[in-house]
Amino acid sequence: MTSHTILGGHRRLATAIFLSAGGGVAAATWISGAHGWAIGIAAAYLVLAAITYLWSGRSGDIAAVLRAGGDERQRGLDRDALALSAQATTVVAVVGAIVQIARTGDPGVYGLLCAVSGLTYAGGLLALRLRR
Repeated sequence: MTSHTILGGHRRLATAIFLSAGGGVAAATWISGAHGWAIGIAAAYLVLAAITYLWSGRSGDIAAVLRAGGDERQRGLDRDALALSAQATTVVAVVGAIVQIARTGDPGVYGLLCAVSGLTYAGGLLALRLRR
């Protein structure tokens, strides 16, 4: 007798988010006049969305994270990876702001990214502290 494993989560939602982001990037690239690049970007996102859909249907930690399902340990892996990603992005933004200030005297978009990073961290810390 064969048992069927029911996988929790939202396989189509993860794929739809991927397709929406790719569609936005491809559309913006098309509007900028780079039609060849836009077609290439759209094709790449379609392939990556198909891979996401297929992979999220499997069992395992990454599949569970892709479909926003899984157990506490898998959700912890997702949270830790997101925190690592945020830390790396913040470091890049700070270094970019420093370089931009040295070049032009203005932090430019990197300063905005630093402000968004700092404000969302402080706001999230306050909100989580009040909630727990």
